Amino acid sequence: MTPKTNHKQIDADSQATIQELLREKMRLAIKLTVIQTLEEEVEAFVKAEPYQRSKERRDYRNGSYRRDLGTSMGVIEDLPVPRTHKGFRSEIFERYQRRQAELDRSICEMFVQGVSTEKVGGIVEILSSSHPSPSTVSRIFHTLAGEFADWKKRPLQSHYLYVIADGTYFSVIYDGQGEKMPILAVIGIDLEGKREVLGFTTGDRENQQAWEDLLEDLKVRGAKTIDLWITDGGKAMINAIENKFPTSKRQRCVKHKMENVLGYIPKTQHDQVYPELRAIFYQANREKAEQTAAAFFAKYENIYPTATDCLRRDLDTCLTFYQFPESHWRCIRTSNAIERLFQEVKKRSHKMAAAFRNENSCLLLFYAVIRSVKFRKISVPAMATSQSEILHNS
Repeated sequence: MTPKTNHKQIDADSQATIQELLREKMRLAIKLTVIQTLEEEVEAFVKAEPYQRSKERRDYRNGSYRRDLGTSMGVIEDLPVPRTHKGFRSEIFERYQRRQAELDRSICEMFVQGVSTEKVGGIVEILSSSHPSPSTVSRIFHTLAGEFADWKKRPLQSHYLYVIADGTYFSVIYDGQGEKMPILAVIGIDLEGKREVLGFTTGDRENQQAWEDLLEDLKVRGAKTIDLWITDGGKAMINAIENKFPTSKRQRCVKHKMENVLGYIPKTQHDQVYPELRAIFYQANREKAEQTAAAFFAKYENIYPTATDCLRRDLDTCLTFYQFPESHWRCIRTSNAIERLFQEVKKRSHKMAAAFRNENSCLLLFYAVIRSVKFRKISVPAMATSQSEILHNS
């Protein structure tokens, strides 16, 4: 029986940073919407697209000027406002200021829920006082969704020191019913210590092919060498890693393993057992860790044989992190980094108080959050890259 996990809240400073980055992303969504609406408005005034020959044309564009726009998400700077020879004057800003709060909420909702074309059309109509053409709605939709499409195809570095992999679930509407949709994701740490989400996709956590498809995508985009994978104990994921990156080492998340072990021990005994179990993974080196583990087995294998068997099965991969720089142990002995990422996306989705309308809506929100989060860089010793080559070739 696998015990139920209980994730801790992220600290207040990190939460504030993430919230500000999300506001920045929302300001971008508002900016893109206003820019596209301005283009639609000037096109209607001129009665022609840029450089289009038309008998109906009544004016010509004359560049643009820049201005700022105050919103509930903060000031949007440097908005390009079109000019024409006959003096086109937009009414968008006056309308925007009158209905700022309502429009901001609608644009942000549009953005995080997957950009409903109906929602886009309603916003453009409020701003421009005219019903938007299908091409306008399409342009705004694809401006937001297109960034995500480009991100999924971006090239990766050839060598990563560490990659953390895990999966989670979100509620999505299928045939009118809310169902759990799995998302698989990987976070990489490169040779300079920079962290980023390398990729994510839909797929069952217990489906080996789904993991292999995700890992194959990493390889196609350029990832060749990964020194260490940090994972939980899912066999589908582990088998996929062994097939796609057979020379990589693997670290079993010690947080998940400790939870598994404690699941076989009465809760009344956790306060006694947990400190001794945890001590195995917080020693000065692997030799001392193995000695501490041996003492743990000697003390508890007759009392809790199932618990000690559970620990013994994965002890070797739980101690892999000791082979890497000590300054990195805190980051690589658990999969906490990706757990916190999942938690932040879910916190955003829970505010919507409803399941996602479709998979694309869920994926776009996930993208919006991960692109807004700036991960803390880890310090990489000068010897780390050469050491990684030694570990890779050993």
